[in-house]
Amino acid sequence: MKTGKTGVSVTIPADVWQSLTEIRSQLDASCPGEPTPIVEAIREIALHYKSCPRTEKEMSTFSERAKAWKQG
Repeated sequence: MKTGKTGVSVTIPADVWQSLTEIRSQLDASCPGEPTPIVEAIREIALHYKSCPRTEKEMSTFSERAKAWKQG
């Protein structure tokens, strides 16, 4: 299955996609509304670099700046 609007396509196996949509449905029931594509992209980037010991501190600083920007 491919998704994308402008320029970037992602291929996700159907069985993985099905599991993700089920989880997403459960979460949306508690907190309606979808995150924007930008929010999802930032979340994925943050999760990747936060798991690396060499970039953990930088990601913590980035997260604080992103929170301030979001609230601002």
